[in-house]
Amino acid sequence: MVESDLIVNEREPNASLLLSYIKGRASASERKQVEEWMAENEENEQSVLQLGRIYFAQRTHQRIASRDPHAAFESMQKRKKGRQVKMWIQRIAVAAACLTGVVFVTKYISKAQKPAQQISQLITVEANPGMRTHIHLPDGTTAYLNSNSTLTYTIPFDEKERSVALKGEAYFKVSHNAEQPFVVSVADDNMHIRVLGTEFNVQAYQDEENIQTTLVEGSVKLLYKNESGKMVEQSLKPSEKADFNHRSKNMMVKTVDTEFDTAWMDGRLVFKDTPLPEVLKKLSHFYNVKFEVTDPIIRSYNFTGTFSNRQLSQILDYLKISSNINYTINQSEKDDSEGVKYTTIVLRKRS
Repeated sequence: MVESDLIVNEREPNASLLLSYIKGRASASERKQVEEWMAENEENEQSVLQLGRIYFAQRTHQRIASRDPHAAFESMQKRKKGRQVKMWIQRIAVAAACLTGVVFVTKYISKAQKPAQQISQLITVEANPGMRTHIHLPDGTTAYLNSNSTLTYTIPFDEKERSVALKGEAYFKVSHNAEQPFVVSVADDNMHIRVLGTEFNVQAYQDEENIQTTLVEGSVKLLYKNESGKMVEQSLKPSEKADFNHRSKNMMVKTVDTEFDTAWMDGRLVFKDTPLPEVLKKLSHFYNVKFEVTDPIIRSYNFTGTFSNRQLSQILDYLKISSNINYTINQSEKDDSEGVKYTTIVLRKRS
């Protein structure tokens, strides 16, 4: 990744325009904009084709959901035999990188042999590294995903609760339903966040021991196991932040300014006397980079600054001037086939 890749290309059509184009509802000027962008390179054209596949697959899903699932399954069984059914499912189960920086993966969970049940779908939504996106869930809840985050859920939701699993960071605006709680599972089920209808931010990346939950509105209940293995409950009030270490089982709750934990949704980063390790963690997630600190004294520094849609190099230059720190950017030499590539930023104290 080069520094120019750390911000979204301003020439890219947004998701709404692309969907209008795919649906055939775009104006002549909008069609021209999309088609010119597609003509720039094959990758752009493939992105639109992938988004089209997702749209038409979702239309198929909706038609299936509107039918009697038992009758639909029986009808399909008559038309398709085992091998053909498998191929049909594989074609509809898609994983596509959309221009909004999100990957959808859909799997069918067949429960049609029981007439009273529906055919369920396991949905995985992933924000690509260095990107942020949002998705509207079937119940009206909106989930905003930070870089390199994954949200998994089954539709339709269970009758008793609306369950989702998060890896990474997300902000939830939960649609209120007192009869069907919304439950977020994090850190491989080490903690559950239970709400009825509220707004809160959760940070639970797999490579970190701490799970941070910041409540903006309403109330939440955190369910986790303490040091003795007993399941306990912790309630939060607005402007409270819970920091739970799922290895040591230690829980800390404090009052905070929620802007510091939610500004990322608007492309902003806000710091005020923030310990540098916390600053580097946020920069790492926001820009999909890794930091290497060569001088331990740097970890004791605090940092203040507000940045809106800035390139990483600009923030690093500000850090250099304000904190007497030098930095070196090392581009990854890792092959694309080996997985996600990270740029490494080496920090050292200026002599």
